[in-house]
Parts: sequence; structure tokens; C-alpha cells
Amino acid sequence: MLSLLTKLHVLIILGLLLSGCNTMQRIQNSELMEDFDESFFLYSKHLRWGHFRQVTTFMTPERIGPAMDQIDTFKDIRVSKVQPITWILNSEEETIKGEIVVDYYIVSRSVIRSTSQKQTWRYINDVWKLDTGFPDLK
Repeated sequence: MLSLLTKLHVLIILGLLLSGCNTMQRIQNSELMEDFDESFFLYSKHLRWGHFRQVTTFMTPERIGPAMDQIDTFKDIRVSKVQPITWILNSEEETIKGEIVVDYYIVSRSVIRSTSQKQTWRYINDVWKLDTGFPDLK
């Protein structure tokens, strides 16, 4: 009888440990998503306000140079909406992949357009960085 109780205790303890690991993973994922939500909110705010240089501060170092070269082409662009469609968190790789839709206005041609972009964000040094560059605003 004692060995049966001992086995039962071991199983209960293992169950609690495993569920504790699962809880810690959920907490970590929740914190990653909260950080991402804040970063994406600021990114989309700067994009909507036409602060394209500020948008580059959300990009990985490899993307900043090419993005800076594009900024002058956006003089005639006014972004009206940045709508996230889907986000998928890969907590092991600390990445988020998703898609956004950007509605924008070309001032000189009085044209309203929409474009979509698949994005990859990476969690680097406790900060979310966009590893995709600017949406295609033409």
C-alpha cells in the first residue's frame, strides 16, 4: 500500500511540475505578446502619421539602410490605416509572423490604395524588431 501511495505522490508531483512549466510558458508568451502589441501600436502610429524615419527605428539593423533609401519616395503618401490581419507567435524562436493591410492616399494623384504585407518580427535584446522593411506603397 505504501508503494502505491508513493507512486501516486510521484505522479502528482510530476503532474504539478509539468503544469507549472506550461504555466510559465503561457506567462512568457503573454509577456512577449504584450511587448509586441506595444511595439506594433507605436510602429503603426508612426506609419500613419508619416514619420517614416521613426518607423525605421523598429527595424532590424539589416533593414534600416534600404528603408532609409526609400523614405524620399513616400513624400506624396498619406497612410490612413494599418490593420493587422493575423499574428503567429513562435516563442522558441522568439519571432512573430503575420500580415498587415495598409490603406493609403497618393496626394498628387488623388488616389486611394491598399496593400498587404507579410511581416516577420524578431525579439532581439528584449525589443521587437521588424525584419521586413516598409510596405509596398506605390
